[in-house]
Amino acid sequence: MEDIARFYRQAGPTSALGRHRDRVPGLPADPQALAAIVRGLLIHNYTATVQGLRFSTERRSHMETAGAEAILDNVIGIDAAPWDRERPVERRMFGFCYHFALLHCALLRATGTPARIRCGFAGYFVAHRWIDHWVVEYRDGSGWRLTDPQTGRGDLTGDDFQDGVTAWNLCRGGAAEPAAYGNGELWGWDELRGSLINDVAALNKVEVAGWYWCDRLQVEPLDQPHDDLDKSLDVLARLAAAAESVEDLANCFDRYPEFQPPADAVAR
Repeated sequence: MEDIARFYRQAGPTSALGRHRDRVPGLPADPQALAAIVRGLLIHNYTATVQGLRFSTERRSHMETAGAEAILDNVIGIDAAPWDRERPVERRMFGFCYHFALLHCALLRATGTPARIRCGFAGYFVAHRWIDHWVVEYRDGSGWRLTDPQTGRGDLTGDDFQDGVTAWNLCRGGAAEPAAYGNGELWGWDELRGSLINDVAALNKVEVAGWYWCDRLQVEPLDQPHDDLDKSLDVLARLAAAAESVEDLANCFDRYPEFQPPADAVAR
């Protein structure tokens, strides 16, 4: 497991802090303290709507941001205060769960904690529904722990969150109902497919939200089974679930290049 821990302690292309790396010294290493810092820098688009906050078109375009360095560019462009200073809600970056998870993961890696983000589904937003969501998994002395930096929930269990690999395998095996998985108007197999490929990519430290770029997933009808496509995704999910090393994860990711996000993919 040491090679896995070492792998997830190091930044990848989308979690590297780049020009902001010199601000890391002095930050707390505690995962929950870092999550609180993230919540002081970002505001979720749904929260902004509920609170009746109005953001300019430019600020709303931050929803398209991919990568921790770009997230911090936005944060500092709005307010250059130290990161651990909580911003008023109107001076936080406008984003969604992906941004909270990726920035938290990036800060954990930068302060020495092995971490990865997981794309999947949360069971605590709507009763009897699994809503697509990004969370963080970090390693401590007792193993991997799941936490949600957006909501502040820690020690998530399988009743709280299912990663994309797990959700796919449960639904394909008949243990869960695909129609219960989704977000807003999109439910079922398209959401499960997209979360699976995003989850496998994130396990390989390629953390990009949305799957609009993936032509292979553009089948009709989107919310129904598709024999040829879904058999390929079964292999992907099986390999990801069984991976026990960095090499296993890379082999899983490399098996289907058509499911890999392109370098210029953005978060939408």
